[in-house]
Amino acid sequence: MNTRIGFDWRDLEVFVAAAESGSIARAAERCRLAPSAVSKRLSDLEAALGTPLLTRHNRGVRPSAAGQALLHRSRGLLEEARRIEREVRSYGEGLSGHVRLFANISAIVEYLPAVLAQFAQAWPGIRVELEEHVSSRVAQAVAEEVADVGVLSDLAAYEGVDMLPCWRDELALLAPAGHVLARDGAVRFAQVLDHPMVGLKPGSSLHGRLLRAAAERGRGLPLQVQVGSFDAVCAMIAAGMGVGIMPRAASLPYLDALGLVAVRLDEVWAEHQLYLCRRTDSPLPPAAARLFAHLADTATAQA
Repeated sequence: MNTRIGFDWRDLEVFVAAAESGSIARAAERCRLAPSAVSKRLSDLEAALGTPLLTRHNRGVRPSAAGQALLHRSRGLLEEARRIEREVRSYGEGLSGHVRLFANISAIVEYLPAVLAQFAQAWPGIRVELEEHVSSRVAQAVAEEVADVGVLSDLAAYEGVDMLPCWRDELALLAPAGHVLARDGAVRFAQVLDHPMVGLKPGSSLHGRLLRAAAERGRGLPLQVQVGSFDAVCAMIAAGMGVGIMPRAASLPYLDALGLVAVRLDEVWAEHQLYLCRRTDSPLPPAAARLFAHLADTATAQA
């Protein structure tokens, strides 16, 4: 089986330039090549792939059906190739590089801003790319090497991923200041289920935990509306759409601004555990290993 690739990255760059600009001349300017060199590379690429990629016409060129497919794929491949080049080159300049960090919204709102600010001061050569996802997607991304490091909430063991307990928080009921449930210092979940609720969309660990807790009581969640973020949950509660349950620390910035009250949720499962995660049996690149160690050390110091 022949696994050799019949073209190089420069061929793809030239093809993308021609397909996007619609002109051999403009592609030559963009790639800093002679027009004849651009034409030669395009012909060689078509020969290597065995299909026409560009249709020539009086006004220039446009992608064929095969060219459209290649254009769609090539943009992502070229960006990844540039990222790899930057990361590898950075090793010659000391500890630097690029780390892909996926985290759920709880971690992003509650802990990561201050922790990442400290990390940036200590390791200015390391660039952290942070993306927000639900916990199940965070674990999947780490297992599939889409992310280097993850932070997620309570989640059953996920194949291919090691998890390390880090920060803790507690869930609280959020309600408008005049709401009947806001009058006491603590509420039980059964009381909450008697009122319309605002919640996160399915797929979040918090949504799953509330579903399970309601099912244990033979109830469903009386969701009036579901949204994608904690700030949207707070806005909907303030608008009178219902009450909600979210990490207490995540609610603090919204209480005074929106006239809301956070009430202790008197349930054993209301304690909120976050985990760091990384791939099993796969060493992290130096920059990612440094970030993982910083997150773990910071969580231990704050425990």
